[in-house]
Amino acid sequence: FEIGCDILSTVASTRDFADSVARERALWRLLAVLERPETNDSKSNNVWAEKRLQRAWSVLEALASSPSIATLVLTSSAWIELLGVLTGYANFTGAFTARMGAAKTLSRLLWDPSTGQPARK
Repeated sequence: FEIGCDILSTVASTRDFADSVARERALWRLLAVLERPETNDSKSNNVWAEKRLQRAWSVLEALASSPSIATLVLTSSAWIELLGVLTGYANFTGAFTARMGAAKTLSRLLWDPSTGQPARK
């Protein structure tokens, strides 16, 4: 799992990979995993789940730095889903890591020169 996450983190920041994710409309798969509420309260599984969640949010943040993904987030309901995670809305995860990931992704969209203005409107 760790090796796969390392590889995904590396390729997520490349424009070609992000363009492929946008073209194939596969971003929803990552969002579905990220916004899912926690279902297991076991302490040992909780540490593993937290680490997995941190890695997945870093992948989304890397993807959001690409114009194709940023535009896709703004033109779809993904930004509403990110707001749902950030605010702890019902049926979304309430994990602190998820809230931090959503905040970082949304702030990246707001501060990017190409997406900042449309995101503010």
